[in-house]
Parts: sequence; structure tokens; C-alpha cells
Amino acid sequence: MAEAAIDPLAWLDELPADYAVQVVPPIRYESHEDGLAHARMVVGLDAQGQRCYLRHTHTVTEDRFDIDEFPLEVAVLRERRIAWRLADGQWLTLLDRVDRLDSCRPRVVREGPHPAPSPLPSA
Repeated sequence: MAEAAIDPLAWLDELPADYAVQVVPPIRYESHEDGLAHARMVVGLDAQGQRCYLRHTHTVTEDRFDIDEFPLEVAVLRERRIAWRLADGQWLTLLDRVDRLDSCRPRVVREGPHPAPSPLPSA
């Protein structure tokens, strides 16, 4: 259920054109994957080794049974968060959430992009 391999060089694909000259470009990438959690994170690092790009995806699943009572795992929610560090130290964040994946009418929500002090919300 994990997202297909992410091409880290596609880090500008979702970035609004107005911000292209304001972002700090990554020169190196690190990728972290947790198969059991259906999660993957790609982190872009700048020339000083500081995070300047983040792409995190995860899928929430539920255990269910098919018509013959065989267990199966069903995806119910998928979320993707992308963040770019701006030259002023702020982050530009974008969140895509698709829920009700198990229904005929999934719901798609896009939040952003909007400036934030951190690439991930504080817990």
C-alpha cells in the first residue's frame, strides 16, 4: 500500500511558480520507509546539511474480511505532505488528504500551499 517510489528530483513538481526563486534547493536526499506503517519520507538537504525539502506520505488501513471471511487489509485514508524551506527560514506546506478510499466516493482535500514556521505540525 506504500506510495510508488518517489523521484526526489521531482521536488519542484507541486511548488507554485511564484515561489520557485524563494526556495532553498536540496543537493542531497535521504529516504526513510516504514512498510508496516505504510509510510515514506523523503528529506532534501541543502549544502549545509539542513532540511530544505520534505515529502511524507502514509496510508491508513483497516483489517477486514472478504465475502468468504478471508482477512484482507483495506486502505481507507492516504495523506501526502510536502514542504519547501524558503530563503527567509519559513516553510511552504502543502497537504493532500484522500479519505473514504474504501467507498465509491472518496473525498479529496488539499490544504495550501501556505507559509508555516515548521514543515510538520507540532504534536
